[in-house]
Amino acid sequence: MSLPTSFRVIGIGEATKGIIETVKSYGYDCVSATVLTEPFECVPTDEDKMVIIVAKDNEDHANSIAKTFHDAGVLTLGLLDNADLDCYDSVVSEASCTETPDLIKAILQPIVTQGMIAYDFNDLRATLADTKHFFIKAVMGYGEGRIAEAVDCIKGALTSSILNTVEHISIFLYFNKDGQQPLTMQEMTALTDFVSGLPESIYVIWAVYPDESIEDTEVKVSILAAGKELENG
Repeated sequence: MSLPTSFRVIGIGEATKGIIETVKSYGYDCVSATVLTEPFECVPTDEDKMVIIVAKDNEDHANSIAKTFHDAGVLTLGLLDNADLDCYDSVVSEASCTETPDLIKAILQPIVTQGMIAYDFNDLRATLADTKHFFIKAVMGYGEGRIAEAVDCIKGALTSSILNTVEHISIFLYFNKDGQQPLTMQEMTALTDFVSGLPESIYVIWAVYPDESIEDTEVKVSILAAGKELENG
């Protein structure tokens, strides 16, 4: 039995075709990825929980479609310039330098794969709903002290001016659970200390995921930060 499609990625116009094809290659369950061409029409369904709108042009059409989903109570995210913020829950900030397919994967991977510490769509919604702006930063750590190395890179990205505008942060740690260098509690201290040191005003949630694409001696730490004043940081 096929599961209902709960998460949509919609590319507006032919310019997004390559992005959408990459998203399809991820093979995620419950995710559909489509390119819309004229007439630019798309209607939310009862199964829709989240839509990610991608555009390189045709921003007016993107905003119009986004508003339809947003008004229907669907978590609506925008990956485009010149977004009308009233049509979305949150739009990617210029602070995010990740390529668009990687951004989409970073949003979807935590909610469509099984983590070792629970994180689901409700957690993602709590991080992004009605936040206006978000950004994603992913870093790698290598060898001994790999988590500490990755956390130091994250600290460098979260400057005090940015932290002052952040309302929600989700943090994801990925590692190869079948590798010859398993995570230790001592290594995890770098991450837990970082989380406990964040301002109390920020809603923080974190999770740990196995990822066989990561080498034995590596870890990846990805953060998803959101806030209404984030652009001002």
